[in-house]
Amino acid sequence: MNNKNRTLENLRKSHKGKVYIYLKDTETCKRFLRDAENEGYRFGNIKPTENLTDDIIALEHRKRLSYVGFVGRVAWMCNGGTDAKEKFHRIDYDKFVSGEKDFYFKESPSPKRKELKAHIVKEDELWKR
Repeated sequence: MNNKNRTLENLRKSHKGKVYIYLKDTETCKRFLRDAENEGYRFGNIKPTENLTDDIIALEHRKRLSYVGFVGRVAWMCNGGTDAKEKFHRIDYDKFVSGEKDFYFKESPSPKRKELKAHIVKEDELWKR
């Protein structure tokens, strides 16, 4: 996809299945929401710029956007699961708008293993008392 054709609608049409957009920070999300609004996307009947920012937003058919809930975030973390090949697409919006050829998101934003393990140990200690 060349830079001239890098629109959200072309992105959605060129990917079959779920298209989730990763937004690394508030500024990136605000830019995404402005761009989506300029292309006619909406959250139901609400303009994107009138809604809250988030780190993952789904592109839907008929120029609709949706926030990603618990189940969608689990799917995101697993890259859609083992049966999702070519049906689940994680797009890094910052890379997409900057013109990078590979604009797919590679890693899930999750706690580092060491931090997660430390949290579990503290919880286990609580139950031992």
